[in-house]
Amino acid sequence: MNDNSYPGREILSKLNCTKIDVLCIGKQPLINLIEEDRCGGYWKPLDQSILEKKHNFYFFDNLNSVELIKHLKKNNYSLGIQGGTGILKKNIINLFKFGIINFHPGDLPFYRGCSAPEYQYLDNKEIICTAHFINSKIDCGNIIEKKKLNVSYLSYNKFRASIYPEISFFVNDLINRLLIDKSVIENTIVQNEQEAIYRNYIGDKVILRLKENFLNINRPD
Repeated sequence: MNDNSYPGREILSKLNCTKIDVLCIGKQPLINLIEEDRCGGYWKPLDQSILEKKHNFYFFDNLNSVELIKHLKKNNYSLGIQGGTGILKKNIINLFKFGIINFHPGDLPFYRGCSAPEYQYLDNKEIICTAHFINSKIDCGNIIEKKKLNVSYLSYNKFRASIYPEISFFVNDLINRLLIDKSVIENTIVQNEQEAIYRNYIGDKVILRLKENFLNINRPD
């Protein structure tokens, strides 16, 4: 995760399985500011200083850090969870025995991209989170499992603020099942590229419209 990442902190706060090694890759304060704007202050993950008392935190300058590669080779991790970073390359992914899991707030392969929740909402679809393995392309790896998220529809800000807390419960459930039964991640499904749609950022104008008129726009039953 990026140092102080909102999604990463939320995931860590819900994981109750064991002590975890947390690899913090650089700082991305702008991303947190974007999350604060979209969530309207309704989402405030647990402070990182509290999480650092529970888990092992390691800090690296960026994804190209020589020290990061040395650390990964030394520790021989079995599995990684993506909690908010840049695009991971094969040289990083391949240093995890089973790979790295991403929990994408979109029904893959139909909703790829960072605005998947908004597109699903505007299409009057349920908000689906897809657990999938990361590969070198965006939102393209093999699918492990999907889950409907019980998000808030009271306003756009509350809608957005409810997404990652819901995802984090999914992460905790899947990881705890995995610790008992490795078949949870062995029977994956290859994404159908004929059905795949990558959706660009939905745009500030649409976000503003959602903020102002959310309750009058179609929503899933």
